[in-house]
Amino acid sequence: FKRRDYEIIKDLRCGQAPTNEDAIAISEILLSSYLSGDVDRVELLYTKFVSLIASTPSVRTIVPLSPSGLETEGDEIFQLTTKDGKFVVEKETVPVAEAEVFPADMIFEQDPGQILSALLPLYLNGQLLRTLQESIASELASRMSAMSSASDNAKGLKKNLTLEYNRARQAAITQELMEIISGASAL
Repeated sequence: FKRRDYEIIKDLRCGQAPTNEDAIAISEILLSSYLSGDVDRVELLYTKFVSLIASTPSVRTIVPLSPSGLETEGDEIFQLTTKDGKFVVEKETVPVAEAEVFPADMIFEQDPGQILSALLPLYLNGQLLRTLQESIASELASRMSAMSSASDNAKGLKKNLTLEYNRARQAAITQELMEIISGASAL
């Protein structure tokens, strides 16, 4: 991003084991930017861990909250796939979620705004920590897969080189025997 014209607000390092403190540091920056009006939405782009051999790039809108927690008008879900051996991005527009209706007899002990103000940072921290952990798990799974492939390739290379070395050695021994036999028959 440094080579492009994007403003980097802050650079945070979290390492291979993201903690709640890492998520809090990020969520405080994001939440303050959202609440001050500097940004109109917060979206997370992360690698979603599916399995040890698969992970998918994902985009998730965190705030503003919608009734389903994910879809707001204009949200799009992008999926990176391959077509004819080339990477292709498939885009799907998500419809607006229907608003949930609270039962008329539901009573809030506090103002719903206060409840939301108390829960929003916790929600954001939890979502950020989960996505950080999923991204790290995806990276580690990719590394494990790459190292497994490299080990398998190295074993195959070793086997081929050993076979080639043995053939060359056998050819040299055969050549020496032929020279000895030729020399003995010349005498």
